[in-house]
Order: sequence, then structure tokens, then C-alpha cells
Amino acid sequence: MFAEQGAEWQGYLRRAVEELPVDDARLMRPSFRGGDAGLRVRAAKWLGVEPERAWLVCGGHHGTLVSLLAAGLGGKSLAVEEITYTAILEQGKMLGTKLVACAYDGEGMTPEALREACERETVSGVFLMPTVHNPLGIVAGLERRKSLVAIAREFDLVIVEDDAYGFMEPEAAPNYAVLAPERTFYVRGLSKNYAPATRTGFVVAPERFAGAMESVIKNTTTGTSLAHNVASMELVEDGTLDRVMAAKLVEGARRNALGREILGDAAAAGARCAWHLWVSLPEGLTAAEAQRVCLERGVMVSGAAGFTAPGVAVPRALRIGMGGEVERSKVEEGLRIVAGVIGG
Repeated sequence: MFAEQGAEWQGYLRRAVEELPVDDARLMRPSFRGGDAGLRVRAAKWLGVEPERAWLVCGGHHGTLVSLLAAGLGGKSLAVEEITYTAILEQGKMLGTKLVACAYDGEGMTPEALREACERETVSGVFLMPTVHNPLGIVAGLERRKSLVAIAREFDLVIVEDDAYGFMEPEAAPNYAVLAPERTFYVRGLSKNYAPATRTGFVVAPERFAGAMESVIKNTTTGTSLAHNVASMELVEDGTLDRVMAAKLVEGARRNALGREILGDAAAAGARCAWHLWVSLPEGLTAAEAQRVCLERGVMVSGAAGFTAPGVAVPRALRIGMGGEVERSKVEEGLRIVAGVIGG
């Protein structure tokens, strides 16, 4: 997040509240009763899909939860990479969903691992972050995506795609909502590409799940925030989001290069504009210990335990986030402290 965004977002929110027609009783009702229909049309245009497939939710985390619930994946089995996003681990546990760990390589989950999981047991869905994976930072190519879609169709899997960081790789292959629209829940928020304060997210869902989407949004939030959604669509449509994303690509490339220069080979290969790095640790230094020492020295990092799927040995690795500080000099200071911890 850039320093000026706080005031900028406050302005969008202020205008959204001031422009609400207070004499229209429909706008006082929960959004699930249809009050957000116009906003859904606008969101669908931006996302490039039919309005019937576009839904407004309360951020990306809510979007993945809504997707899991609408797809009926609670209590079933969901394939994930051995190292995956913390929220899907937490949401799976909360819903009683069995997470089936699959091996990955430099493009994410391998088709062989997904097929083996489906042949071994009944798997109902697969969670993927193909474009700038969190925490690994890797990107899946088109052929990898097509291979996973073919397996999903063969075994009738629902695909849940989290595209929180997709803007960091503008030349990425098409997302799964394009490649497999009949079975993909595509989740996108504004937290990473603009700022977490927005609290507006988007889900593109297969039309056959429309009834389930309505029910889940109603019963998890009683609808979404009209003011936040109006403000969010304004910044999407007037070019502000594109401007901020372009600036974040430039700054992300600088911070990513800085991190790789300081951490050297410990930083895993990944997208060159990503604002996070996956860093391996030397023999004898666990992720928990490295995380503890870094915190003692004033740097907050994330140990691998929070990203490790059930039944998988926790690797000696850390996620280094480089977006928490506004000033790049503070990021460099933190990276050098991390390098000192890793180097002993």
C-alpha cells in the first residue's frame, strides 16, 4: 500500500455515502434481496463475464469461504498443494473438509499428483492459486492449467481459484473461470491490488450454483456493504485501480530484486514482480526458530507451518512479505536482518 492511498480511499467512501439516495427504501434492504443487481452488472463487465455469474462478497477470504460452501465442499475432500495459502487450511478445518496434499513443482500442483489423489480416494474439489501463488510466488503456464482442467473434468472436481495476486503477473495464462467456466469458482479481491480497507471482493461462479451462492451470501453476511461496493466499483471504473496496479508492478519488481540480491539463492524462483518471497533455511535452523529470532530483532516473517497441508512435514522455509512497509528503506533493513538470521 502506498502512503497516499488512505486519503484517496477515504474520498471514495465519502462520495459513495453522500451519493446514496436516502429516500430509496430499496437501498436500506440487505443486498441479497437484489439491491446490488446494478453493481453486479458493473462488476461482471469489469471481470468479463455474464452478470449471472458475478457476485459481490466481503473480500477475498469471504469469497473462498462462500465458494467452498456454495460448492458443497464442507465435509468432503479438497485437493491442495503441500504448501498452500493459510486461509484455505483454516477454512477447510472449520468446515470439516479433508485437505488432500498434492506435490508441486515450479508451476504449482502437478497433474500426476492430482490424478493420483483422485484415483486413491474420492476428491470433490481442488484449490489453486495459479498466478503468483501465496506463499510460493510461482506461476502456472497454460499447458499446466489445461492439464489440471482435464483431470478436474475427468473426475468431476470443482475448482476454487484464488486470484489475490494475479495482477502481479499481467502476462499470465487465462484463469480457470475462462478455461473451465462450468466448474470454477474464481475469487478476486481488492485487498492486494489496491488496499485491504476496501473489503469488497468478487466471485465468478458457474451459473448452476446461483441458488447456492444467494443462500451462502445471505447466511454468512446478510449481504455486503453497499457503500464499500459503490466506492470500489468507482475506483475500478475510473482507472484508479489500473494506475495503482501499474505502480505496484514497478515497485514490486524493485523490492523483489532487492530481496533476491540480499537473500541470494535462499529465495526460491518465482514471479519477478511479486511482493513476497519463499525463502529456504539452512540445515539445523527450523522455520519456527527463524521466525522467533526474526521477531526478536524486530522483523515479522511467516514460518512454513502456517502454509503446510495436513500430513506434510513442515519444510525449513519462511514467507517474506515486502508490502507491509511503505518505505522501501525499511524493507531493505528488514531483509538484511532476515539474511543475518539465515546466515547465522
